Amino acid sequence: MDTAGNDAGDQQAATGFAIPVPTALSIARQIAGGQASPVITIGYPPFMGIFIASGSSSSPQAQQQQEEQQNGGFGSSQACYTSNADVTVPSAIASVGSGTLIIGTICGSPAASAGMTGGAVITAVNGQAVGSPDDLSGILSRFHPGDTISVTWVSPSGQRTTSSMDLAAGPPQ
Repeated sequence: MDTAGNDAGDQQAATGFAIPVPTALSIARQIAGGQASPVITIGYPPFMGIFIASGSSSSPQAQQQQEEQQNGGFGSSQACYTSNADVTVPSAIASVGSGTLIIGTICGSPAASAGMTGGAVITAVNGQAVGSPDDLSGILSRFHPGDTISVTWVSPSGQRTTSSMDLAAGPPQ
């Protein structure tokens, strides 16, 4: 089954990508049967309403530096954001050894309602330690919109908070 390709110009060869029909049928059966997997998401993903750095480093300081290099500098962190157009890397972050750095929250989201802000670091979900942003994404992928989770984070001022949060439906991925 052809899935993608490019229109070859005069100077280059055409490239095509395909999925074997048995693989495509197997995936279609899983979707039709409502069977999610690590690579198949059924419905909308769970959503906390946070902007986080990407990557596998468990050090919030390294996450901050990586974000600053990719996005060009620090800015004044807002209480929440209405879009990702004006999100800036917070200059003050929680002083913890590992966790996922929150760059900012979306206004009206579960995270903003719980009191999370840019510069906070998520350290646990349902008692399970959270290291890197990749860890947090993996943990959250096991939940669904409407599920209630317990999130522990440390604010930039050093205050540790644990709060229950009802996950919302996030944008399709």
